Amino acid sequence: MPVSVAARKGVSALAADAARHRVILTSLGRPVAVVDSAERIDADLRQLRLAARTVVESFGDVVANRSGRASLAEVCAQLGVSVEAVHAKAADLARQ
Repeated sequence: MPVSVAARKGVSALAADAARHRVILTSLGRPVAVVDSAERIDADLRQLRLAARTVVESFGDVVANRSGRASLAEVCAQLGVSVEAVHAKAADLARQ
């Protein structure tokens, strides 16, 4: 939603929209802010923490069996993640 439209709608309408779905505010077509419900943010944070805990526990198994470093391929194999997907995500983040 363009920032200008959000401004015309007002804060109350924007909050009501955000209660139903995540609202991405844009300026000149580019995302500049996100308005979301507190409940959805809490749920996302819980899911992220659970995922991080799972990664740490899985990676801990790899590290416990080695005295040196684990390669990206070994970590991806342990986690069931594609090395190509990791490289693609890293490239996406580098472009941002």
